[in-house]
Amino acid sequence: MGSCARCLAVIACLLVPSVLRAQLPAVGVPRGVVRVDLDGSMEIWDHRWLDGERQPLAADLTSPALGSDLIPTLAAADALVGSITGVSGYRLNLGSLTADAQQEDTRGYLGLALGLTNRLTVFGRLTLVQVRTETHYALAPTPGADAGLNPGGVAQQTFFQQFDASLASLEARISGGDFDSNPSLKADAETALASGSALRDDLFGLLGDPSTASPFVPIATSAAGEAITARVTGLQTALSGDFGVSGFTATPGLPDALATSDQVVAQLSDFSGPVALDLGGSKLTFRGDAEAGLAFTLVDRWDRANHLGGFRAAVEGLVRFPTGRLARPDRVLGLGTGDGQTDIEARITADLGAGRWGLRAEGMYNRQLAADYILRVAPRTQPLAGIDLLSVVHRDPGDIVSLAMGPFFRLAPSFALQAHASYWSRGTDVVSYLTAEDEIPGVDAMVLAEDSKATAATLGLGITYSSLGRLRPGARGLPVDASWSYERVIRATGGIVPDRHAMRARLRFYFGLF
Repeated sequence: MGSCARCLAVIACLLVPSVLRAQLPAVGVPRGVVRVDLDGSMEIWDHRWLDGERQPLAADLTSPALGSDLIPTLAAADALVGSITGVSGYRLNLGSLTADAQQEDTRGYLGLALGLTNRLTVFGRLTLVQVRTETHYALAPTPGADAGLNPGGVAQQTFFQQFDASLASLEARISGGDFDSNPSLKADAETALASGSALRDDLFGLLGDPSTASPFVPIATSAAGEAITARVTGLQTALSGDFGVSGFTATPGLPDALATSDQVVAQLSDFSGPVALDLGGSKLTFRGDAEAGLAFTLVDRWDRANHLGGFRAAVEGLVRFPTGRLARPDRVLGLGTGDGQTDIEARITADLGAGRWGLRAEGMYNRQLAADYILRVAPRTQPLAGIDLLSVVHRDPGDIVSLAMGPFFRLAPSFALQAHASYWSRGTDVVSYLTAEDEIPGVDAMVLAEDSKATAATLGLGITYSSLGRLRPGARGLPVDASWSYERVIRATGGIVPDRHAMRARLRFYFGLF
């Protein structure tokens, strides 16, 4: 044990600077010095903020009576069932849907900075990102639930063959004059033919037409299912009894059981269907948005003449390029590794301190430039919008302004404990269709801008180490910066803000180049 301790002590003496100037790291880099940045972050959240209220991340994927409220493509089925049964305002009810989701965003950064002069630094950074979404769904039967999985067109073939044959036979008898001797009976036959044809078309659109059939229909034992069957049997009785048309005895194929959560997820995830959304979890590893810029030190009177503290300030300007991958529009709650548009960002950083105490203040303005996207043009409250709402839009994201304050206390000459408080605000997006041909009738592209304006406040705590070591005149040791911090959102207003738990780590090495 003694020899191991001595070895560790020797290594520590070689690495630790003899003249320590520990504080928050400077923004710029001394002339002729290269800084290598190895940073990382992990953000995890399963809740979000909306209009100042904290709620589950999957709040928009819950419904006490799942139907066309969350699955707009079922509205056509609602109208057909209402027409068949005569029930005004009918809506399919699949039961109570609950959902749970968690998202993660893990990033690794590799950056380089070069001090062109003691005041001017050029820098760039590349990012590797892994994003992941986990989702779970549960569909529970509730009083009033009445919808199950459509048995499919094959199960309806016999029914529609008999239906079509009986209508053709009735039409032939009317055309052949079989009822001409009884005008009243002929009028009833013509009425039966018209209403039967309308019923047949409604049922085929609901149950059998490959382009319009609903994935979910009333179960046979529900009030709506019994009403549908009653309409058919009533017509069959009239055809065979009053009009002499026999052979129509089949009934429509309605499901026997309520739909399950697996069936709902499978139907909505069917890419040949009208919704074509992947409701399952997703994981994506890809590069993120790269950035490059300049930093200029305005004032540097920090830790001068063996006095801790002082004042320094620097400004930065950078461009963030859309090199990441966008979230796929066919994934519910999907994440991307980039934002898809170019950012122009300006920052100012100032440090003020005396002795062990100090304060870092930061301000940032991010101008997010417009870009074109392929998206489902639907509001947040319709996360299961159909593929018919997919279009190309031009989106100008709202700009972001942030202010941050970070008081710190030097626990020792080489370390500082730092608190962090920040406030940011994001403006409203402006969204329009890219061209007139991309417009969806009756749907305003600005629905995509709903809940885009938001503000948030965060709090954090961390520890930092920073020293230029042998790069400072009269000093020696390894030039290095290191930090670790934890942050989370404590309050948000306006639109959607993820309630993130964020951990960040930074390690920077300095090397003399010229």
